[in-house]
Amino acid sequence: MSEPKHPGTIQFIDGATKEVTKTVDAKEVPASIRFAKDEAGELVPVVKVVAFQEGDRRTLREYGPEGQFLRSTVQLRNAPR
Repeated sequence: MSEPKHPGTIQFIDGATKEVTKTVDAKEVPASIRFAKDEAGELVPVVKVVAFQEGDRRTLREYGPEGQFLRSTVQLRNAPR
């Protein structure tokens, strides 16, 4: 599957404050972050990642250039051993 052209940057946003925490050049991140599949299975550029922190859990919601929701990922912090 060939990659579509990416608009160029990805904004990372704090979900609680709605503040942009950083903007990165899409070329600086792996393709697995730069693109996500839509409902039809087509690759779509990710242009916005919104992070919500809830205790030991962080939820990342990724959006495409038309504002479409692409995917959500939950990350769990490992408990100390």
